[in-house]
Amino acid sequence: MAKSNAMRVVLGDELTLVRAGIRQLLEAITDPKIEVLAETGDGQALLEQVSRHRPDLVIVEHVLTSMGGQEVTLQIRRHYPEVKVLFLTARSEPNHVRNALHAGAVGYVVKEAEPMELALALRAIAKGQNYLSPKVSAAAFDRRIRARDEREGVLTGRQRQVLRLMARGKSTKEIAALMGVSVKTVETHRARLAAILGLYGVNALMRFAIKSGMDNGEI
Repeated sequence: MAKSNAMRVVLGDELTLVRAGIRQLLEAITDPKIEVLAETGDGQALLEQVSRHRPDLVIVEHVLTSMGGQEVTLQIRRHYPEVKVLFLTARSEPNHVRNALHAGAVGYVVKEAEPMELALALRAIAKGQNYLSPKVSAAAFDRRIRARDEREGVLTGRQRQVLRLMARGKSTKEIAALMGVSVKTVETHRARLAAILGLYGVNALMRFAIKSGMDNGEI
């Protein structure tokens, strides 16, 4: 029997009515065409369906009977590495997203998303790409920005001065002369900046300083 050109999917969600709604959405998608092979609300049964059908994609929720979505994903990636996993879930907390991706999921869509987003995710996965809901991506970006701002908040005045001068392209010797300190002192400030900001190397520190607007303003 020739293999269908459709993306072959197995669906895992604990709630029967939710599965029915998701299945209806999937079968309405035409790019790519979706063929739902099986569905279940039980994690162990989901693995059995994967073993039986060897689908292209498993769509899974975090909460399943007998075995959660993260463990299911780990087992799929271990035993059926050719099968991809997409989380379609009500959970948008950072730890749930991180755990799903670490387990091997190639996509993460939150259930509050518009229906068209599911089609976008499937289209990306069909092309070999990963997909994250914009809400999830935006939250991760906001956390990075907050973490950066918190790190910046603990910098001393001298450390900020070193960063500003680096942003203006000054060499270590020039910074030392302008600040009236030794080259070794500047190097010490730079090492501490690297540790605080998590940026290693002169170029990385310089790029950070420029992006932060430190090439403008007073020394």
